[in-house]
Amino acid sequence: MGWFDNVIPILFIFIFMYGLVKQLQESVQLHKTISPTTPYYKRLLLGNNLFSFAFAGFVILLILNVFLYMGILPQIQSVGNTVSLFSFLFLLLMFVFKFAVIPKDPQHSLRSVPKKP
Repeated sequence: MGWFDNVIPILFIFIFMYGLVKQLQESVQLHKTISPTTPYYKRLLLGNNLFSFAFAGFVILLILNVFLYMGILPQIQSVGNTVSLFSFLFLLLMFVFKFAVIPKDPQHSLRSVPKKP
């Protein structure tokens, strides 16, 4: 069972790295196709950039946390706790940027739905 303990964290790392690459591709695609002329598009680009930054920070700290778990890096109690705390904070920032900063599609927002007479 010793090999199984190392396979699962490495699998999670690869899944999150794949997600990070897809997020960065989406961010580049948005910068190529959208011009920040309206406040909606400015907020969309800013939120997407902040989300990409938080996602990259989370993945880097997750990799560092797995290295500490496997014993590749020497583990000190305070370093392990700090890495875990910052990893959680970046995960929390990801949720805030995704659901609070990045605007929803304007066609599907409640403000654009016409009221019935």
